[in-house]
Amino acid sequence: MRFDTVLTQADVPTLRTEVAALRLPGRRLARGVSMQRDGRERPWQFQAVVDERDESWTFDREGHTHRDRYEEGVLQTVDGPSEVSFARSGTVASPVRLLTPELLLLWGSPASYSPMLVQRINEHWLLFTFEHELDPAQRTTLVIDERDGVAHRSYGVDQITVITELRFMEDDEPMPPRPRFPRLQEWPRLEY
Repeated sequence: MRFDTVLTQADVPTLRTEVAALRLPGRRLARGVSMQRDGRERPWQFQAVVDERDESWTFDREGHTHRDRYEEGVLQTVDGPSEVSFARSGTVASPVRLLTPELLLLWGSPASYSPMLVQRINEHWLLFTFEHELDPAQRTTLVIDERDGVAHRSYGVDQITVITELRFMEDDEPMPPRPRFPRLQEWPRLEY
């Protein structure tokens, strides 16, 4: 990975491959918190389980009674089932994509952002800065842990998402039940 160097669109395929290579395929459970940047709604918590090997996931959001899920090529949401690819399935539950960050729409076409800088923060955190192709002042960032290949923080134009807990799940471990989210007392402390 090239650090502290301005990148071009030609670097995107290599960079995506390098990000994906940081991660061992497996089943992961993540919990976290997200909020809109405009402050109009309070922060909300989530739980996601992603299994890259069979291309499936589940997503629970605080305050929602429906569990979104994707398996065998079918996305199940409150709107009903629809057939989509694994890569496109995470658009309805954006925190899911933090567990497979190379599939985020930030990596260029069809989105309007592309990576322009990768920097190391402390020992194992990678800060990716993306800029909008029509307005370089409009930026978004991801912080990926180089040890697990997961984006633990996402600072988008309209939403901030932080993963507060991440762990591998055993193959024979049952799917966790819908969580009972504790009352969020404060925004998670961010340490690098």
